[in-house]
Amino acid sequence: MMRVLRLALTLLAVLFTSASAQAQTGYVTGTVTDADGNGIGGATVVLLTAAGASAGSVVTTSDGAYRISNVPAGTYTLRVRAISYRPAEQTVTVAEAAPTMLGVQLQLNASVLNPEIISVQGEVQKATESIASAHAVQYEQINERPSVTVVDHVATIPGIDVVKGGIIQSNVVARGFNNIFSGTLLTLTDHRFAFVPSLRVNVPYLSPTTNEDIERIEVVLGPGSALYGPNASSGVMHVITRSPIDSRGTTFTLDAGNQSIFRGAVRHAGATVNERFGYKASFEYFKGEDFFSEDQAELSEGTQRDFDLEKYAGEIRLDFRPAAGTDIIATYGRAQAGSAIEPTGLGAAQIRDWVFNAYQLRASRGRLFGQVFLNQSDAGETFLLRNRTNPDRGVIVDKSTQLVGQLQHGTGLTSRMDFIYGLDYQLTTPQTEGTINGRNEDDDEVTEIGGYLHSRTQLLTNVELVAAVRVDKHSRLDDAVFSPRAGLLWQPSENQGFRVTYNRAFSTPSTNNLFLDLQVGAIPLGPTASYIVRALGTPPEGFQFRRSCTGGVGNGLCMRSPFVPTSPFMPALASPLYQAAVAALIAGGLEAQLAAQIGGPGAAAVVNRLRTTSPAAADNVGTQLRRLNPTSQKFEDVQPADVTDLTAIEPTITNAYEVGYRGSLADRFGLSVDVWTQRRENFVGPLIVETPNVFLDRTSLIPYLTTNLTPVVGAAAAAQLAPVIAMGMGGVPNATSTATTGVPLGVVNLDHPLNNPTDIVLAYRNFGTVDLWGSDLGVDYRFDGGISLAGTYSYVNKDFFAKQVGGHDIALNAPASKGSVSARYRTPGGGGALGAFSAELRNRWVAGFPANSGVYIGRVPAYTLLDAGFSFKPALFPQAMISVNATNLLDKEHIQFIGGAQIGRLIMTRLQYTF
Repeated sequence: MMRVLRLALTLLAVLFTSASAQAQTGYVTGTVTDADGNGIGGATVVLLTAAGASAGSVVTTSDGAYRISNVPAGTYTLRVRAISYRPAEQTVTVAEAAPTMLGVQLQLNASVLNPEIISVQGEVQKATESIASAHAVQYEQINERPSVTVVDHVATIPGIDVVKGGIIQSNVVARGFNNIFSGTLLTLTDHRFAFVPSLRVNVPYLSPTTNEDIERIEVVLGPGSALYGPNASSGVMHVITRSPIDSRGTTFTLDAGNQSIFRGAVRHAGATVNERFGYKASFEYFKGEDFFSEDQAELSEGTQRDFDLEKYAGEIRLDFRPAAGTDIIATYGRAQAGSAIEPTGLGAAQIRDWVFNAYQLRASRGRLFGQVFLNQSDAGETFLLRNRTNPDRGVIVDKSTQLVGQLQHGTGLTSRMDFIYGLDYQLTTPQTEGTINGRNEDDDEVTEIGGYLHSRTQLLTNVELVAAVRVDKHSRLDDAVFSPRAGLLWQPSENQGFRVTYNRAFSTPSTNNLFLDLQVGAIPLGPTASYIVRALGTPPEGFQFRRSCTGGVGNGLCMRSPFVPTSPFMPALASPLYQAAVAALIAGGLEAQLAAQIGGPGAAAVVNRLRTTSPAAADNVGTQLRRLNPTSQKFEDVQPADVTDLTAIEPTITNAYEVGYRGSLADRFGLSVDVWTQRRENFVGPLIVETPNVFLDRTSLIPYLTTNLTPVVGAAAAAQLAPVIAMGMGGVPNATSTATTGVPLGVVNLDHPLNNPTDIVLAYRNFGTVDLWGSDLGVDYRFDGGISLAGTYSYVNKDFFAKQVGGHDIALNAPASKGSVSARYRTPGGGGALGAFSAELRNRWVAGFPANSGVYIGRVPAYTLLDAGFSFKPALFPQAMISVNATNLLDKEHIQFIGGAQIGRLIMTRLQYTF
C-alpha cells in the first residue's frame, strides 16, 4: 500500500503543482429540448475552449436541465449531443460571477449508428471521427434493459462475440479467438483494467460497477496496442460511469425474474452548492438459480455443483473540481461473488466468496491525465470441481494484486498537427499459496513498462493522418515489443467517415502462461497406480522431450510408466509392458466378461494363457501414441511426428489492415461497414495436452492374440475373442467408441523437473502463424413515428486451424458468421400524453462452431434466439420506470460453449424510481 500512496502523491504533484488561485468564475445553465419543447434527459453538454479543450461537461437531468459551473470568463463553444438526435453547437460568452442562460433545441436524427464516443484524449467525439471501428451503448439503453451483467448490452454490436456459460457467467471478445476463461478483449472501467489481476480474465459479475451507474459502454474493434498497451490486440471495451456532480439524485431499482432471480440496487449522488465537490455511493445485491449443467469428469469424482447464485457489489466515488477543466476523482469498488459456477480451462470452478477490490485515483487538468489504481483478488474458498477426490486438492487460492500507474499529455504542435504521449507502468504480483502457481510461487512477479507517441495531422480540410508508435518491455521477455499504427481518415461530410488503417498489436504472456503449476485431475489404473493430469506454464527454457532411448518410437522417444514406478526414462515401447495391460484387464473383470461368451472353463483358460505369454520381437506387436481428450476422458491417436518440443512463450503479434466506413445517408439510413485482415504470429493457444500416452497397437495386437489363443479355444473362438481383448488393451482408434479406450502403459514425459514421472501435462505453446480475414456490417433505418429497424452481420473466413505446431487443432472458439435483426419503437418527442414508451423485438442467430479450449473440446451447435423488451415512464410519475426484458423468449435450450449450461428463457422485470 505504501507503493500505491507514493504513486498517488506523485501523480497529484505532477498534475497540480502549477495550480494557482482561481479568478472569479461564472456558470452556464439552461435546458435542452426537442422540437416540441419537451426536455431531453441524458443529453451530454460540453463547453469547449477556443483550443478545443473541455472547460466542463454535464449530463442533463430527466427534464433536460443542465448547469456547468466554475467557468472562467471568456467565449466558448457549447456542444450538445443526445442519442437519436442531431448534435448542436452554439457560441456562448461567459461573464465573471454571473449566470449565462442558454437553451438548446435538438432535432431528431435519422440514424442511431453514429452515437458519440469518448476518445482516448478525453474529448467528445463522434464515431465517424474515430480512426477505429467504434460503437457505443448509451445510458438510456442500458438503464431501460434489465440485465445481469454489462455483457448483455453489447451482444449485438457487430464484431463482438458473447458466449454465456450460464445466467451470470459470460465471455466477450472481438472478432474471435475466444476461450472458456478469456481475457483477450481489453476491458476497462473508467480507464482502469477490469480483469482479475494475475489471471488476466474478464469476469463480468466481479465488476463492482452497477448498471445504474453506467453512463456509456464504448467498444473499439481491432488492434489498439499503440495507445492502450499490452493485450489490446483484438479491441477494447470501456465502461464509463456517471459523475456524481453531473448526475445527482437517488435511484432505487428492483429487478426480478424466473430462475428465482432477485436484484436490488440503490445509487445516491450529491454535490456541494458550488459544485466543486461531488460524492456517490452505489450498491447492488443479486441472487438466483443458474441453468442446469454437468460434467462427466466431475460426476466420476463424486462432486455436485451448487447452482445457487449470489453477488454483492458497490462503489464509493468522490469528485473534486477545483477549477474549470480540472478533475480529481477517487474511487473504491468491491464485488463479492458468494456463489457461482465459472468454467475455466481446467474444468469448472465452484465460486465461494470470491472478492474483487479496486482502488483508483485519477486526475486531469486540461490535456494532462494521470492515474494510479490497484486491483486486488481473493478467491475465498473457491475450488475446482474436477479435482475433489481429496479435499486438499482442487482448492484455488488467489490473493493477487496489480498496481498500475499511467501518465498522458497532449499538445498541438501546429494548427494542423496534434500529439498525445504517455507512459504506463504495471506490476502484477500473484499470490496463490502454492496452488495455482505451485512450485513457481516464489518467482512469479511481472513488471511491464511502456511509452507511446500518437499524432493526428490535418492533411486537407477533410483528410486526417493518424500515426502512433509504442514500445513496451516485459520483465520476463528478452526483447521489447514495438507497436506502430497508421491510418487515413476522410470525412466528405459531417456525418460520414472513411478510413484505412494499419495496426501492429501484441499480447504478452499471462502469469498462467508462464507460471501455472496445478494438479487438475487423475486417471486411476487400479488400487496402486494412476496418472496425474497437471497444467503447467511454459518456463523461459521451454519444455523438451527426451529422445535418447534406443528403440523408442519417434526416433528414440522416452517414457516413464506407473507400472514401473522406480524406473528412469525407458524407450517409448508398449510390448515390454504387455503383462501390465493384461493385469489391468483382469482387474477390470475380463474373466467374467469372457465367461458370458465362452463359459467359465474356457474363460479361465484364456486368462491363464494371457498371464503366461508375452509377444516377442518377431511378433511385431506395435506401439500407438494417443493423447488424452480431457472433455471425453478418452484417448485419441497421434503420430510420433506430432510430439514436438515447446519453446519459451513469446508475445503474440497481430498485424492488421482495415478499411471502414461509417455514416448516415438521407437523414434516415445509417451504415457501418468494416473489412479487415490480420496475421497473428506466435499465437498462444489455450491449454492443450502435450504428453502422449503409450498404448499397445490394436491392429497388430489382433493377429498375435488370435495365434496365441487358438491352441486354447480353437481358431474360430480365438478370431472372435482377439478383437475384443485387443480393444481392451489397445483402445479404439480416435476414441470413437463409448467402450473402454485401452490401458495407457506409459507417458512420454517432458524432460523437466516440473514434469513428474506419471504426469499427463497440459501446457501453453506458440502455434506459429494464423491468417484470417472478416467483415462487420451494421445498418439502421428510421421511419416516421419513432419506429426504426436495425441489422448486424459479422463474418470470419476461418473458425478452425487444423494440425498446427505439434499436430494440434486450434479453434477460433467463435462462430464464422452471426447476425441480428431488431425492430424498435420509442415515443416521439420524448413522451406522449400517457408517458414515454419504448419497445424492442430482436432476433439473433449464431452459426455452429468447433471449440477447443483447455479441457473443453467439441462442437457448439448453431442457435437462433428471439428477444423482446419494453419500458414505460408514466407521465403522472415521470421519475418512475417499469421495464421488462426477455432473452430467448421461445425457450430454445442451447449451449453457447462446450462445458456451458443449457440456457433457456430468461425474463426479467424492473421497477425503478429516481428522485
